[in-house]
Amino acid sequence: LIDVVNDSIETNIKEDEYDDFIRLARKFKSAAITSVVLDTGDSQTGRPGLLMNPPMTEEYLNQWVLIPKAGNGNYTEIQKYVDCEIKGGCVISVKNS
Repeated sequence: LIDVVNDSIETNIKEDEYDDFIRLARKFKSAAITSVVLDTGDSQTGRPGLLMNPPMTEEYLNQWVLIPKAGNGNYTEIQKYVDCEIKGGCVISVKNS
């Protein structure tokens, strides 16, 4: 099994630490895992998002980037949304930023 893992996965985890990860994976077997999407939204359905893709400028080293819709470096809305998702029942509201 270790040879299969070594051939399939590139990692810096030492072989003597594999058993720790196997035990951790077993704990997650019965865990309820929920996922959410952080994106720019969907204009066709009117679903707002928490991120935006600003024009490529020197500010972003002329790179394609995603930044918080509230403004570069302002993660407040994202943090509130993730906190709310953890606690349950969240909806993204439309705000003009």
